[in-house]
Amino acid sequence: MPRVPRQAQQATGCYYHVMNRGHNREVVFACDEDYRYFLDLVDRYRQRFPWRLYHDCLMGNHFHLLVRCEDPKALSACLAGLLLSYVHYAHRRYGFVGHLWQGRFKSPVVAAEQYFLSCARYIERNPVVAGIVALPWEYRWSSAPAYALGKADPLLSYNVWYRELGGDDAQRQQRWREFLLGDDPREEEVRRGDWTTGDDAFRRRVQRQASRPARRRGRPRKGPVRAEGFFPQLYADESE
Repeated sequence: MPRVPRQAQQATGCYYHVMNRGHNREVVFACDEDYRYFLDLVDRYRQRFPWRLYHDCLMGNHFHLLVRCEDPKALSACLAGLLLSYVHYAHRRYGFVGHLWQGRFKSPVVAAEQYFLSCARYIERNPVVAGIVALPWEYRWSSAPAYALGKADPLLSYNVWYRELGGDDAQRQQRWREFLLGDDPREEEVRRGDWTTGDDAFRRRVQRQASRPARRRGRPRKGPVRAEGFFPQLYADESE
């Protein structure tokens, strides 16, 4: 399936769950210096482009970022530059050539009201699911220590939904820890990483803002079809 140009994205002011992994699932962060360098790049590109980072997690062979961007084209340019800069760093440090990332990054758009905190929970629980730590906030390379323990993290823009958990800082941190350790019925929806993370009404709203015809899976209908459009993050990596 041919890739869809990311510049076709037209919806603005959205939240995105950005993720990518190493080529053939190989390690991309081998030591503390690698993690720090990638986060330095995140900070550098965060200041150059109009986007905000709310939650993150860097694992050995992949990463997750939950961000907001007013201009999807700027987000695409930002992430492309960030990932390429890290490739150059890895080439210099480890002396190899060739692909580092699996392909283009994925960035499903997230329904803020219903799924923002669920997506954040999924991101911060990655080290627990992988068996690296017992508690999410024990992992150094994620936003979990900031939200669960109040540890300062200058990269993050703290979100209003976290504040709406209520109470003072200590109470919100306790509620966040309970949320990370509890069950979430929306977890599977987030895990699928489809082109949107939200309910049908949200999908239709995003489709109306998109500028390209919708792509259908499976056998096309006979005759002309009026398509509403889609967000072109969907299935971008399936051909790679």
